[in-house]
Amino acid sequence: MDNRDGTCWFAARTRNGQSKKISRRLTELGVDHFIPDTYSTMLFLHTVKPHALSLVNSGEINARFMIDHATRTLLEVPDKQMEDFIRIVRDIPDAELLEDFSFAKGDHVEVVRGPLKGIEGDIVDTAEGAFLTVRVLTLLGARVRINRKFVVPKA
Repeated sequence: MDNRDGTCWFAARTRNGQSKKISRRLTELGVDHFIPDTYSTMLFLHTVKPHALSLVNSGEINARFMIDHATRTLLEVPDKQMEDFIRIVRDIPDAELLEDFSFAKGDHVEVVRGPLKGIEGDIVDTAEGAFLTVRVLTLLGARVRINRKFVVPKA
């Protein structure tokens, strides 16, 4: 959990075709949330755990929370991972959403220059060039082409 008030990101799944309806309802309720446009069965809620549970249990939204099998409770996504992922997916038009994590994991880096400054991720070299890859746990990822001069190794 990243915030002292208990607010964190919870991952859930929805049915196909439900994301716009759920997003409208969450907006009406004032609940911070994110649904990736190109993978609309994933839902991320930014709230406290009791509120997240009540939204589903009361029927306000039709979703199933993902469970962290190690803790046997709702899967929580660290704020920094979620913020970096949202920033890339929303702000970079050529960002590619990834569901397949079979690609090579590269060196962990931080972007220190350019429009992605402050984002952390893995840099992966391919025949097409260098890409910054940002993951949300092992659920989703996004990648964007980046100049290696814009990154430094991150421990």
